[in-house]
Amino acid sequence: MHTLTWTNAEPVPVQCLNGEIFALDLAIQYEIVHLPTDRDRGPYKVSTRGYMHSVQTLDEAEVIAFHWHPGGKSHFTDPHMHLGSTQLNPAGVLSKKHHIPTARMSVEGVLRFSIEQLKVEPLRDNWSSVLSDSEDLFRMWATWTAAPAPDLG
Repeated sequence: MHTLTWTNAEPVPVQCLNGEIFALDLAIQYEIVHLPTDRDRGPYKVSTRGYMHSVQTLDEAEVIAFHWHPGGKSHFTDPHMHLGSTQLNPAGVLSKKHHIPTARMSVEGVLRFSIEQLKVEPLRDNWSSVLSDSEDLFRMWATWTAAPAPDLG
């Protein structure tokens, strides 16, 4: 198994439209698997085996995290999210330790959520179509059967 990180050990700062700055930390565990040769795309596939994506403040306090770690040490192995302590009331029912079930979240889904809900400023005008085109390819070749990521908006 391999891990791909977007951040190279340092979360990437992103500017929000309201001037606030967050940091994105994206990591995907994957495996290259051999498929039957009768597949249209060839005999190999990169298969996601887990992910740990988060949005943080610049001092690394978690705002929200999307996790899927079926081979991890946690008892909760389905895709889920955590609300960071920055978003929670200390007297509230939820804590940052709660696992809130979700569908599997692609990197594109996390980026779309960040732009649409957290108001992260996109770097290009056509961001929505770029993310849609990329995620369409991801879903087209997916070999897992699950409902698409929920609309968190």
